[in-house]
Amino acid sequence: MDMMFEAMNDIGGTIIIVLDEIDTLGDDDRILYSLPRARAQGYVDDHVFPSIIGISNDLQWRDNLSPKVKSSLYDDSVLFSPYDATQLQQILRRRAAKAFRDTELIPSDKVSTDTDQNGDIVDVDNSDKGFLFQSEVLSDEVIPLISALSAQDTGDARQAIKYLRKAGELADKNNEVHVNADHAREAQTLVEREAVIEAMRKMTTQAHLALAALTALELSGDAPVRAKPIYGVYKSIASKVDADKLGQRRFKDHLRELDMQGIADGEKVAAGSIGGPAWEYQLQVDTEIAVEILKDTTRFSNIDFHQISNDRSYS
Repeated sequence: MDMMFEAMNDIGGTIIIVLDEIDTLGDDDRILYSLPRARAQGYVDDHVFPSIIGISNDLQWRDNLSPKVKSSLYDDSVLFSPYDATQLQQILRRRAAKAFRDTELIPSDKVSTDTDQNGDIVDVDNSDKGFLFQSEVLSDEVIPLISALSAQDTGDARQAIKYLRKAGELADKNNEVHVNADHAREAQTLVEREAVIEAMRKMTTQAHLALAALTALELSGDAPVRAKPIYGVYKSIASKVDADKLGQRRFKDHLRELDMQGIADGEKVAAGSIGGPAWEYQLQVDTEIAVEILKDTTRFSNIDFHQISNDRSYS
């Protein structure tokens, strides 16, 4: 922090610090308290005006901040809407014209009467200029279908592009001339599975511990299960692998992260007459896949998840 404030004094003026995936700060939110108060606390000179932009896909991340941080931020939220199907089609046509052979976008004012117009005049950049989209490789339904699938799910252009690329790879692998709707649907399934598996492989040790605890409870048939029993199994596994044990609040952040990544499913349930609503979690991936990925991690290679699942001491 001292090094950062020194650098800010050297730069001077209005300084905007952008924190991508700001929700990963968890309960260590000191930086969000210190930066807005930097001038008042004398951390920076009077000619320095710091501010923060935080980026997150988690709309509830602010709920986990301490009251003093919330009062310091004076924040405004800007919500960026997901792409709709029409916008995704525009993006995919531009990408497809560069990625696939025998596929092109021709400006409408350059389309001659001699051109064999086997495509549609489309808008690809919200301008008034139309383009003739032609492809000898992509079936007519592929881009609209992929755009619809992505718009209904996340509205994420990167997701739509992955679907299109994977659909092309599937057709190429099968030595087929055209990319069709079947390729697009199979691509959706494969991309989603690959994304979840890759996310599981790249998780931190603490996230792996949360996944290991939930996997053990899934194997025992106790899922969906509330956070408290999961935390009990988490502490047991953490002791076995000689890892630090987080407090319950920070541990719950990792459960929410599993939920956001589609690895687990969290559902809010009534807690009864005492206390507010609680959350129940269950795996969204095959337990054997989860065990295989955890076993590939050195720290968990000797853990017997089936034995843990039979141990009811956590309850």
